[in-house]
Amino acid sequence: MKLFSFIVAVLLFAVSCNSQSSDQVLNAAAFKDKIAQTKDAEILDVRTPEEYAGGYIENAKNINYNGSEFKSEVEKLDKNKTYFVYCLSGARSASAASYMRSNGFKHVINLEGGILAWQSQNLPLASGTAAAVADKISAEAYTQMITSDTAVLVDYYAPWCAPCLKMKPMLEEISKEYAGKVKVIRLNIDENKGLAQQLNITAIPVLKKFEKGKETWSHEGYIEKAALVKAL
Repeated sequence: MKLFSFIVAVLLFAVSCNSQSSDQVLNAAAFKDKIAQTKDAEILDVRTPEEYAGGYIENAKNINYNGSEFKSEVEKLDKNKTYFVYCLSGARSASAASYMRSNGFKHVINLEGGILAWQSQNLPLASGTAAAVADKISAEAYTQMITSDTAVLVDYYAPWCAPCLKMKPMLEEISKEYAGKVKVIRLNIDENKGLAQQLNITAIPVLKKFEKGKETWSHEGYIEKAALVKAL
């Protein structure tokens, strides 16, 4: 009987932990609903001030995760409140949320997929102070780029993305080693937000291979050179 009670207790604890973990990360629709249901919800945008100026979730406060004052600004916050944290694709906000939880914040919820996922669901953004900046690459130019007699590998990245930075030298090597066989294109989604939304890019890094304009392979997240060469 004692063994049975112990097993039940362990199972209940595991369910509780899993529930808590799943509640810490919400998709865009659930994130929006949870904000509406939460009294005195605090929304934190942990992108750069420049990104924030381009548009943000209404009532969000900007605290740059990569800024020198992030920790000191976070320490000023009430640790008993519920915080909804987001960035562009979810990576920086996941790190920010983890830091906050490890420093005594009881309720921190991360937006899965960040602003990219939010916009893919056509959810609203408050207007920032910066004027809208046109994409550097138009949809028409993008179509021409991926339509080639040789295979085209497109790397969708952002300059602040750690896995993207780690993959950059490897992609440069592949570009040289497979010149004439594979064309490597790096597309900065910070400079092409509208295009990224049209292409449904909701995470980075993402790699896609095209042959005569048709997508034949894709990969989300970091990848080793050997695995990428095999895919090519």
